[in-house]
Amino acid sequence: MTLLAAYDRARAALVEAREVRDVLEIRLQLEHVKLHAKSVQNREVLIEATVLQMEAERTLGGMLRQLLASGQIAEGRRPKGDTARVTLEEIGIARKLSARSQQAAAMPAAEFAALCQATREKLFAGRAILVDPIDNAGIIHGARSIMSSRIEPDDSLDYFPTPPCATRALIEIVLPHLKVTVSDARAREPACGEGHIAEVLREYFAEVFASDIFDYGYGDVANFLDEHTSQTADWFITNPPFDDKAESFLTRMLALARVGVAMFVRLQWLEGEGRYERIFDPAMTPPTCIAFFSERIALCKGRWDPEGGTATAYIWLVWIKGRKPQAPFWIPPVVVAELTRADDAERFTTNPVTRRVAA
Repeated sequence: MTLLAAYDRARAALVEAREVRDVLEIRLQLEHVKLHAKSVQNREVLIEATVLQMEAERTLGGMLRQLLASGQIAEGRRPKGDTARVTLEEIGIARKLSARSQQAAAMPAAEFAALCQATREKLFAGRAILVDPIDNAGIIHGARSIMSSRIEPDDSLDYFPTPPCATRALIEIVLPHLKVTVSDARAREPACGEGHIAEVLREYFAEVFASDIFDYGYGDVANFLDEHTSQTADWFITNPPFDDKAESFLTRMLALARVGVAMFVRLQWLEGEGRYERIFDPAMTPPTCIAFFSERIALCKGRWDPEGGTATAYIWLVWIKGRKPQAPFWIPPVVVAELTRADDAERFTTNPVTRRVAA
């Protein structure tokens, strides 16, 4: 699917959308369209997708205003015993998105149309507006981006391609430490993006299946959390979507994997009482191994930059079926120097990544 086709599909879907979940899905698809348009420098699609996302948020805001007025949504915490209403959190809407979308819905049509046109003009002039074009006073932001770092708003789409050396560290250092070999195994990457992890997996596994909810041009287009599109594999290895979706991915991967699961996540992902109760509690599904990078692995928004830097720490979490948790493991500080290959910059900075032809 081309970028323009993806945009056209989202625009048509917004016209037909009647439920909150439909608009949220459209908004997410447009986030993918914008990110990919930026990576391939298609300014026209970036501009129109940004404006269409504003229109989607206005539609969402109208729906939320109606649901609040009819008493179907509880603002803030729901009182005990209140089973008739749902909270914003339960329907997957962050408070910032709720406030922003309702503000857009409250605007007169002419004022909102003028705001959309102003956004077009600023984007056309080269100012970086990707999302959140409205602040509390209805003013356009020129510098703020929802994808500016790994510490992001709750409702952001996060696409930070994994450096190839980080995936090789999993295969060449972490899995051997666990006495695991993969040369005859089949792997699946269910959030492949442009192929940064999947293409490295092809260097080691007998077979690799890659997919993503959006067409980045590398793998199949499939919603991994959809019951009808999931397939089994020996290993599931991915840099999962942000926040709660990562847990949903983990649950599904553990159910489908024949051998094991590996997730590349921020060190911060280990924190949180809720996540402890759902995953890390010994009575739940704690990982077999937590593998810490001794050096910083640089991730950049929307692309891999061989010269990039970072202040964020990352880890590999590995689950092996039938294996009990063991002591944490530190990956030696040799990853960038020894596991970066001479042709990585050429292969992994293209959109999508360049597939290596089998010998």
